[in-house]
Amino acid sequence: MSEDQEPKVEQIVKSKPPKLSAEKALPTAGADTLVKIIKGYVVASNAGDSPVKYTDVASVTGVHQGTVSANNNFLLESQILTSPKYGYYVPSEEAVKYAREAAWAEDKAKAHLRRLVARCWYGQAVIQNFALRPSLARFDLKKSLAIKAGATEGDAAALEKLIDFIVYTELVLEDDAGTLTKGNLDEIEVPTPPPTQPVEQARVVTQGTGDVYVQQGREAAVSVVLHVHLKDWKDLTPENAVRLREWIEKVGLPNTKVETELGTSPSST
Repeated sequence: MSEDQEPKVEQIVKSKPPKLSAEKALPTAGADTLVKIIKGYVVASNAGDSPVKYTDVASVTGVHQGTVSANNNFLLESQILTSPKYGYYVPSEEAVKYAREAAWAEDKAKAHLRRLVARCWYGQAVIQNFALRPSLARFDLKKSLAIKAGATEGDAAALEKLIDFIVYTELVLEDDAGTLTKGNLDEIEVPTPPPTQPVEQARVVTQGTGDVYVQQGREAAVSVVLHVHLKDWKDLTPENAVRLREWIEKVGLPNTKVETELGTSPSST
């Protein structure tokens, strides 16, 4: 090699980007190829009855063996595939339903993949991003997914393919300008907080010892016990009873039902 050629070779080596990998599995194929692979696993496994190798799927679909193998981890992480033992794969129930219905009504069949996508890490990231905004630029979603996946610039192409697959499932919709909006989430299960139990009406029981108990039902949010100590039985007058009720109302129990039970108890020494 001549001296004139050496700087050119060095320049080419420096311009080559480093090979980097995300912490999460990302697709290496586009949405159309991923769909072929998913359907291929359903056909090759006889609708999930028999575990199959990636080479079986390649034979069924015509997709290169290396492409099928390179996307297995992504499909596993997306819960589209399961792996009962090393090197063998089975499509999930939702994936089987998708493949069966897609032959007749693909748009409707996408709901099965959409449910799977909504449960995995990138689907959750999408739902969170659209929780407080009506639309999102493709670059902004790409950046958010990159952070979630621990991705770098070397994973940029894979992140674009991931967004294409998300758009295919219609978890998000994309217009001609590349603006993303929330898709159909009607069938997606969103956890709801448990309903607040109503506070039942309190019952005040006055015992002969002078203790007053404000009791709540089992489903009440608050339970309160009040103790009123009387030095003399003569203090149990109608006037004092009125004063006690007025005090209870100020505490915040205006609709209490008061029942008085009188009895005798040993005097304390």
